[in-house]
Amino acid sequence: MERKRLNGLLAIQRACIASKGDLQASMAAIVSEYSVAPQSNGIVVELRDGDQLYYAAASGTSASMIGMRLPLNGSLSGLSILTGEPLMCQDSNCDPRVNAQAVAKVGLRSMIVVPIPHQGQVVGVLKYHSDQVNAYNDEDITMAHLVVGPIVVGLSRAAEDDAIKAKVELAEIVRLKNELVSNVSHELRTPLTSIAGALRLIEAGAAGDITPPIEKLIDIAVRNTARLRALVDDLLTMEKLDSRMMAFDPSRVELGALVQDIVEQNEMFASDMGVRFSFQRPASPIFIETDPARFNQVMTNLLSNAAKFSPNGSEVRVIVDHDEVNARIRVEDDGPGIPQNFRRRLFDRFAQSDQTRQLTNLPGTGLGLSISKNMIEQLGGTITHDGAYEAGAAFEICLPLEGHSTAASIEDAPRRLAI
Repeated sequence: MERKRLNGLLAIQRACIASKGDLQASMAAIVSEYSVAPQSNGIVVELRDGDQLYYAAASGTSASMIGMRLPLNGSLSGLSILTGEPLMCQDSNCDPRVNAQAVAKVGLRSMIVVPIPHQGQVVGVLKYHSDQVNAYNDEDITMAHLVVGPIVVGLSRAAEDDAIKAKVELAEIVRLKNELVSNVSHELRTPLTSIAGALRLIEAGAAGDITPPIEKLIDIAVRNTARLRALVDDLLTMEKLDSRMMAFDPSRVELGALVQDIVEQNEMFASDMGVRFSFQRPASPIFIETDPARFNQVMTNLLSNAAKFSPNGSEVRVIVDHDEVNARIRVEDDGPGIPQNFRRRLFDRFAQSDQTRQLTNLPGTGLGLSISKNMIEQLGGTITHDGAYEAGAAFEICLPLEGHSTAASIEDAPRRLAI
C-alpha cells in the first residue's frame, strides 16, 4: 500500500513537471491520481473567491461539480480555510460542520480537507472524500499535505504569469493612451486656431455690430478657446518631453540678466493680478549653460502661479544666488501656500488641489509644474518646493554653474530638433 502511495506521489510530481507549472494541468493531475488515497471516490481542489469557494478541479463522483460555488462559512472546506487547519469528517450524517446538501449529491460519508497556503494566506483546500464512514486517518492527511505542494507551485507560476501579462497589457494601454492624446492634440490644434481667428474677426466687427448679449457670449467663447488651446499646447509639450524629442538650444548666458528680463516680461501679468515683482540680483555675474527659451517657460510658469495665488497688493520675490557648484533661482510669494496633503502630488500631471480651484477661476491645465520639472531636469537641474517656508509658497530651481554640468545635463537631450 505504501509503495503504491509513493508511486502515486511520484506520478503527480512527474505530471506537474511536465505541465511546466501550469496550474490547471497540475490540479487535473492531482485529482486524477487515486493511488495516494485509494479509498476515495472523489478528489476535489476548492479555491477561495472572496466569501465563496468554487470547485476548480474535481474527479470521481464530484467531477460534475466543477465550477460549483458554496458559501465559505457553510462547509468543512471553508472552515479549514478560515482556521488554516487540516480537518477530518468521519461521518457526514452526524457532523454539523459539513454541507449536508452538497455531500448528498456526491455520495460523501467521510472526508479530509487540507489547506493550500500561498503568499501567507490560505487560498483553498485539497479534499479527498469517500462513500464509506471512517475512511481516513492522520496518515491520509499527511499524504494529502505532500500533494498540496505542486498546487502551491502552480499558483506561484500563475501569479507570475498574471503579473507579466498585466505589465505587458499596462505598457500597451499607456502606449495607446499616449498615442491617442498625441493624435487628438494634433488634430485639435488646427480647428482651434481657426476658431480663435474667427472670434477675433467677430470682435473686430467684421460680421457687423455686436450687441451686449452677443459680446458676452463671444467673451465666454474666447476664454474657453484660450483654455483649450493652453491644454493642447501643454499636452503636446509633455509628449515631446516624454519622448525626449523636445528641442533644446543651449548657450552660455549670464543668469542675472536673463532672470531680470523674464521678470520684466511678466510684470504686466503681475499688475493685472494686483501684485508686484521684486528681483534680487546677485552681486557678481553668474554664468550657466542653458536654453534661454526653455528656462523662460519654466520661470514664467512659476511667476504666473505666484502672481495668481498672491493676495492683492503683495509682493512676489525673485532671488538669484549660487554656491560653488550650482546657481539657485528662488521664487517666493505670500499666498496660502501648498496644502500639506497635496505636496506629494505637486509635480504630478493634471494635479490641482481643491484650494487651487477655489481661489482662482483662471485657466489652468494642472500640467505646468509637471512640465517645468521635466524641462528643468532635461536642462540638467532640479526644481523643488520648499516645505519649510511657511509665509506662502517658495520654489527653487538649481542649475549647474558653467563647467559643472551634471550627468543628466542638457547635453543628453536632442538639439535643434523640429518641434
